[in-house]
Amino acid sequence: MLGQTTLLFQQKTSTGLIEVFQKDNQRWLTIDAIEQSRIDIEQGEKLVTALHEAFLAVLLFTETPKKVLLAGLGGGALARYLHSIHPEITGVAVEKDGLIADLATRYFSFPEKNWSIITDDIRHWHDETYDFIVADIAEDVLTPAWLTSNKMLLQFKQQLSSDGVLVINFLVTDAQSFSRELTTIREIFKRRTLCLSVPEHKNVVVIAFNNQPSYASKAQLNSRVMALTALWGFDFNVLLSQLLKDNPVGSGIL
Repeated sequence: MLGQTTLLFQQKTSTGLIEVFQKDNQRWLTIDAIEQSRIDIEQGEKLVTALHEAFLAVLLFTETPKKVLLAGLGGGALARYLHSIHPEITGVAVEKDGLIADLATRYFSFPEKNWSIITDDIRHWHDETYDFIVADIAEDVLTPAWLTSNKMLLQFKQQLSSDGVLVINFLVTDAQSFSRELTTIREIFKRRTLCLSVPEHKNVVVIAFNNQPSYASKAQLNSRVMALTALWGFDFNVLLSQLLKDNPVGSGIL
């Protein structure tokens, strides 16, 4: 029935209560009632969540990545979207929960071509180098301390290509925790960092560049907004405005 929310899947696991819902053309995955991923089932080329748009703010600064690593899968919405816009991109998603990996394929159209899911703990898994790494992992609704430890950050840095970029989705308890963890990231990445708040969300996206990006001046970034918006289908001007607001001149890349 139009407008009615339907429960497609439900299972209690050690991770929590995992559920998949659908209403009209929207389908989403929750763990303990907290949304993890959402897609438009009819439009793979459309991003539904502002958080995923924030992850892709990196495209203002770099060329389209050729190889992508997702540390944490959710429902696989980002992989589906990247494949829809640029099917030539190759990607790997590392997800330690096998059920989540299965649901991404069954319900969220995780791409079969050029992408793969590895069921493993990202702390114990690394193989090649990537142009774009997204670390989107939460434990008890917060970013786990190990994800921003020196050891893990150095592992991510070693997995980046020369022009590679790391994006971390931050959920922390207070400003002091965020400042402490951001300091560690800035030290390892030699202050080549940016922060991006997501309006109406508690998340802060931290972007860390392995080297100075191809585009960094305000003039260069402004010149890219229109073409990126047309290609990717969401407003990069909004992202750039928020980046300029969140990052004072001299605080990182800008």
